[in-house]
Parts: sequence; structure tokens; C-alpha cells
Amino acid sequence: MAWEWLCHPKGMGGLGFRDLRRFNVALLGRQVWRLINCKETLCFKVLSAKYFLDGDVFNPKSMDKPSYTWHSIAKVASMLNAGFGWNVGNGRSIDIWHDKWGFEGLAGDSIRFDKRWIQENNVSELLMESGDGWQETRVKEIYGDYLGDQICKIPIIHNGPDDRLIWFHNPHGYGPHRVFWRLTWKLQTLPKIRIFCWRLGHEHLPTNEKIACIRSGFDSTCPRCGVEKETLIHALKNCPKARAVLEYGGLNNTLLERDYVRCSDWIEGAARLLDKKALSDFIIVLWNIWNSRKALSDFITVLWNIWNSRNNRIFRGEDEVAKTTWERAALLSHDFRIFNLLNEPVLPRKVEKKVWRKPEQGWIKMNFNASAKGQRMYFGLVARDFDGFVLGGRMGVVDNEGHSDWAVLLALEESIHFARSTGWNTVELETDCASILNRYNKRGSDLTTFGHCMHRIHSELVLFSSFTFNWAPCCCNKVTNKLCSLALTNFCTLDFNMDYPADIHELVFNDAIK
Repeated sequence: MAWEWLCHPKGMGGLGFRDLRRFNVALLGRQVWRLINCKETLCFKVLSAKYFLDGDVFNPKSMDKPSYTWHSIAKVASMLNAGFGWNVGNGRSIDIWHDKWGFEGLAGDSIRFDKRWIQENNVSELLMESGDGWQETRVKEIYGDYLGDQICKIPIIHNGPDDRLIWFHNPHGYGPHRVFWRLTWKLQTLPKIRIFCWRLGHEHLPTNEKIACIRSGFDSTCPRCGVEKETLIHALKNCPKARAVLEYGGLNNTLLERDYVRCSDWIEGAARLLDKKALSDFIIVLWNIWNSRKALSDFITVLWNIWNSRNNRIFRGEDEVAKTTWERAALLSHDFRIFNLLNEPVLPRKVEKKVWRKPEQGWIKMNFNASAKGQRMYFGLVARDFDGFVLGGRMGVVDNEGHSDWAVLLALEESIHFARSTGWNTVELETDCASILNRYNKRGSDLTTFGHCMHRIHSELVLFSSFTFNWAPCCCNKVTNKLCSLALTNFCTLDFNMDYPADIHELVFNDAIK
């Protein structure tokens, strides 16, 4: 690997050999970020009064002899300018000809026509009059089909927030955006597994596809399933043999269902969810674990054992069942923690089966879930009392294209409105989507439109006399999953009280008696 890459911080995938120039740029970059977002500070007022009167640190006025401090900040601002752009709120502050906005690479030069033929100047002019969506036909005329599709996927909400500058690589602020890299060297596991994790992130493992690129005539097919090319993401996630190990341990959520091109993106997604309550959505058996490093350590240990199982199949002809691979990972994690006097291992030796839990007396538990497919979102919610009896619920379909997180956000809003319409004041909200709970807990640092929605959700939740918002594994949310399936199959919207659909009766009964 090039020395330049080794000088990258560990948080960016390198080995941490310090490059003083980059270190200085990173420190000054934080000052640029403060000048963008902290406009009430004395530093901003002093510098803006002299160097950028319009408040835009990226467009300072020219001066013959600026101070050394400002000269350094301005130089770094010009270097980092390409990484900053506008997050779309109401679209009024964004000039489509001069600003970068939406996502990295979208700017004035993305427009296909000369300025004489385009009447629109601001992003707000590309939105529908109601302000809750894009004028898709017009957007595709200006930007073409490919970019137009990407733009129309940017979520727009009615009466959205003001537009604001963000660092494209990190929606929560400025700095390295890879949580995975920052945790790699802090994992509580064997050093060789940390090295494996680092190689995993850089995709420096000898898969058949990689070998076939340098060796003519080499078969790139996966040696275990014999169906697809053996990429790294296939070897550790998509191959039926690898997936069986993950599912045996209870891992079965959107991170397993979602498609990833690079293995590092998959692990990054896991690392972002593996914190406190949210980590349990990725590792179902880890309910009530509050240390993300332990969870991620054991997850990487499982991947290391899957890789070794793959090597045993190739070089020794030994084919292992999923149970053997999982239990070896659990034993290794267990022994490591005992030998190093650490806490109990996160991976259990035996998989624990979870069940839906009834709320406390006087509380109403509302489970909700949602999914997105094509141009529509499907949601389901159900409310039950401390005996497990159904008090009401709703399932429905909404014509709106969006990511699955936005569908779950819709279900959360529907649950809150349903509870308030019935006059319930002590409500326990429960979902099997860890990312929605994670983003709710981190709403204070989320600068995106989704973060704005989470602030609005919180303002509605505090109107209840008491509320909790919890995560539960998928096996504890079967009723709402079934309601989503019914909404998808029947393409209908239905409100019900105690006379719930017969299709969910068996699931409701099983939850009530356990």
C-alpha cells in the first residue's frame, strides 16, 4: 500500500502515521465549519465584518494584506469547498447555477442546457406549488433522466426547514464520515482479527474475483455456492453459506436484506447501528447491550470465522454447517474476554428466543412497522393493553417513493396521531427498525431533512404525559409485519378497533399467551 495511504488517520482507513500538512488542514477545516454554523460567536462577527460581509466564508472579498489567521482559514476553505453543499429544505436559498446541492457532484454544470433556455434559478422553482415534492417532468428535462431520478429521490417535506450547508461526507457535522474506521483499532478482540478488519475495509482479501483479475483463466466463481462471482461482499454476506451463519445467530434485518456493492459500506452500516439499543437490531441476540465496541468486535469475529470457513472449504475440502461456525466465533469471543478479564461476551453460546412483552398496567403499547416498494409505502400499527388485548390499529398504503427509513417515519407519525386521536396519554412505542430509533436519539446532531422531521416528532411526543420509544427484534413485531403484508397484498387502507383483521388473530393470540 502506498505511503500516502498509510499516512491517513485510522479514522479514514490508514495506519495513523501523521501527515502534518493534512493535520493542519483538518484543524483549520473545523474553524471553517464553525464559521458556517456558529454565526453568533465573536469570531464569526469579527472575521465576517472584515473579510466576508455577506456571511459566506467561501466567497471572501479580496484584500492586499489579510491577517495570517484569515489567510490560512481562507486557503483551507477553498480546498474543502468541493465537499460542502446545500441540504435541500425549502429550496429558496439554493441557486441551481452556482451552488452545489443535494448530493456530491450536483452543481450548475450538471444542467444540460444553456442558461438562456432555463427560466428557473432557485431549487424552490423545481418544487411543486404545494412544496411537498418535485416537478419530476421538469427536473428530468433540465438534468436528464439519470440525474433527474437521483434528484427526485431527495426527500421534500411540506413546510420544510431552511436550506443549510452541510459536509456531504457526514450529515452530522464536519469530519471523517467512516465510523467503521474509527472503531476498528478499538475492538475488544484478538489483534489478528483487528488486522483482518482493516484488510476487510480496504478489500485486501484474496477472493476468487480478485485473483482472476491478475491470473488469466482463473475461475472467479464462488467455491461454496458455485453460482455467483466471489466478491468480498458475496463471500461474507450474500453467499448462502455465509448468510446461514448470520441468520443462525439471529441476524436478520435491513442490513442483511439491503444490497451493498462494497463490503466496507455494509460494515459501515453495521457500525452506525451498533450503538446502545440500536445495535440489537443488527444482532438480535444482543438485546440490552450498551457497548457498541463489544458488539462490533463480536460481529467482526463472526466474519473472520466465516472467512476461515471459506478457506477450509477451498484448501482442506472441509465444509462446515452454520451452527459450527457460529459457535466457534462465540467460543473465541468468550475465551478472549475471560482471559483478558473483560465483561461477559456479547455473542451467546446458545441463541435466545425473544417474545413480545406486554406493557405495564396503565400503559398502551403501540407497535409499528413499514416498508417501501416501488412508488408506494406500506405501513401497519397496532395498539395493545397490559393483557395483550388489541385496542385498535391501522394499516395503509401511501403513494410516495422513498427509502425504507422514510416509510418507517411515516408509520411513526401515524402511530402518534392514532394515539392522540384516541386520547391515550401513557404510550410505549416499539419498532424493529433500529435506524429510526438511532436517528431519533441523535436528532440533535442530524443536520438533514430527516433530522428536522425527528425534531418535529419529538415535539409531538412530549405532549403525552408519559412516553417511551423502544426497539424490539423482528420476532416481537410479527403483527405489524403481517399488517404491512396485508396492505401490500390487498392495496388498502383500514382502521380497526377491537375487531381486528382475522389474518392477524393467531399472531395476536400467541403474543398474548406468552
